[in-house]
Amino acid sequence: MILAATCELLLANGYRRLTMEAVAARSGVAKPALYRRWSSKADLVAAAVVANLAIDAPAEVVALPDGGEIGHDLHAWLDAFASVATDPRNAALALALIAAAAENPADAQALYGLLTGPSHQALTARLRAAAAAGQIRPDADLDAIGDALIGSIVIQLLTGRAATTRQHAHELLEIVLRGLRPDIDQRRSTQPN
Repeated sequence: MILAATCELLLANGYRRLTMEAVAARSGVAKPALYRRWSSKADLVAAAVVANLAIDAPAEVVALPDGGEIGHDLHAWLDAFASVATDPRNAALALALIAAAAENPADAQALYGLLTGPSHQALTARLRAAAAAGQIRPDADLDAIGDALIGSIVIQLLTGRAATTRQHAHELLEIVLRGLRPDIDQRRSTQPN
């Protein structure tokens, strides 16, 4: 009830105009009860947005499946992730969460862990499996790849380009996959200087 009221108010008024008083009034809960559970507006927004996104996120976003071919798996994951991220309701809530993180830098790491941390972990786990299977270079910086793929979607949302998010992310993925191929080092060593 409280988290749903918070999301409704975020969607109607945005993060800046959200107040603990408004959430208390909308949810029918006393303001001190909110503060006993969440120490700040940022904490409450984080809980509400994460709860909402957890309901909407398909299993592929949270646990990247291993279909045996890393390129296919990453394209499927990217489609699912972009679809969730660019849904207008989810995009508005994610932007509110980013605003909460910007307002309270001490909460930023916790908010990252709640919102994108699980997807980042699933992505790097799948990339590790691909490296072990010889599908990608074993020396690749898997955390940087995860940051780039997830970050490209977040940047598109922040700059109001949700309509081109999927295309942009797939173009970036193709660049990343070319650089990850195990034979890239061999090609470099055989090229004339």
